[in-house]
Amino acid sequence: MNDIVCMSCHNCLPANLSSCPGCGSEIFLDGDNKNVIDRLQPNCLIHRYEGSDLLEPAVILKETKTNCKVATKLKDYSKPLTVPKVKVYTFDPKILGAIQALRNERTATMYRYDQLIQAHWQNLKPHEH
Repeated sequence: MNDIVCMSCHNCLPANLSSCPGCGSEIFLDGDNKNVIDRLQPNCLIHRYEGSDLLEPAVILKETKTNCKVATKLKDYSKPLTVPKVKVYTFDPKILGAIQALRNERTATMYRYDQLIQAHWQNLKPHEH
């Protein structure tokens, strides 16, 4: 655990502090009094990039009428990302895993095609006049 997030003020902190410099709360890393977030527990999937098929696991921190403030990593708690509500989906690990597997397969296939094309290029011989 390298970073933690204060549950009171959502400042991202190193795990070796005894109190939060942002709000002054004493830091409890575990037990019933634990007052830090030390890992992301996604509750939604977000689509941030137009034209991309990338879905990212995230945590909804705040909802407004048209947008959601979300965190995709611990550091986002203090400066959350704003995503339109229409681009926020229910967290489904099966769908996320299937999409990631297909994206990896596509990347591997493209790499293989690039290697095959390169092999043909290496067989080209200069035209002699």
